Amino acid sequence: MSGKHTGAALFTAIALFCTMTAARAEEPTSTHGLGPVERAEVLFTRAMELSAEGRDVEACPMLEQSLELDPAMGTRYRLAECYEKTNHRETAYRLYTEVAIEAKRAGMTDRESRARLRSEALSAMLARLVVWVPKEVAETPDLEVTIDGRPLDRAAWTGDPLPVELGEHVLEAMAPGRKPYRRVVPVRDTSVPVELSVPTLRGEHEAPPVPHAEATIPVTHASAATPAPSVRTTAALVLGVGGASAFLVGAGIAGVSLATGGLSGTTRSTSAIGLGLGGASVVAAGVLWLVTPQAKRDSGAAMAVVPTVGPLGGGVSLLGRF
Repeated sequence: MSGKHTGAALFTAIALFCTMTAARAEEPTSTHGLGPVERAEVLFTRAMELSAEGRDVEACPMLEQSLELDPAMGTRYRLAECYEKTNHRETAYRLYTEVAIEAKRAGMTDRESRARLRSEALSAMLARLVVWVPKEVAETPDLEVTIDGRPLDRAAWTGDPLPVELGEHVLEAMAPGRKPYRRVVPVRDTSVPVELSVPTLRGEHEAPPVPHAEATIPVTHASAATPAPSVRTTAALVLGVGGASAFLVGAGIAGVSLATGGLSGTTRSTSAIGLGLGGASVVAAGVLWLVTPQAKRDSGAAMAVVPTVGPLGGGVSLLGRF
């Protein structure tokens, strides 16, 4: 072998040795031959060392393995802390809650208090997902409902708010012999709970329901009939017609009397009464007309007042409909 090849092989061997040595340095002490509890203790100790060095991302998986081997309360609490430090708030909240419940059962009030305080602090940072499973759906044999792959306890099927991280979450429901249901839910706000309902799961060979055609009810002419005129509309028209008539009659009497030789006292009084009453009636009619809504005004009686003047006085002709 040439010197060039010998040097390359030696460099490769040295690099491989260094890599293997570094890898072994990151691993916890060999757990070969140890029982589950002892292996869990080794993993826990190494995880705490990494956490003290600020390497929580590496510590969390070791704590997970330790918890699987030995589900100790202390390991669960430290794993919750690790998740909280790595911004997995939902998982940390869930673990703190489990520790608080377990500590209460064991009479460990101090640990229960600390775990509950941490879970409440995280709860304020999380959104809420509310899942409803109707009674008829809940009676489906072997029904399983999950959120993000985690089984949802039946106690939470009746609308208990579930703390979740902001982002997308997946609701799934499945049962033997049924078509599974899946829905992706975006959660964008921590102040507004997102409510979901699990529908009835169809059979595997059941066709989807056919949508019913909506019946169309024809609109008859009667439904668009003009509404009846209001009392104010009718009163305004009657006052207007009567006032205009009285005003024109008074003016006509005065005009004829002047043309035939002047106003007598009786004629002057009659003419003044006609003009006064007529003017007042027209003003009252105008007020009533203005305060009547436009729709009622348009649907009210329609008429036209045509003034007439003859040799014996004035008058009006009323044309239209009521």
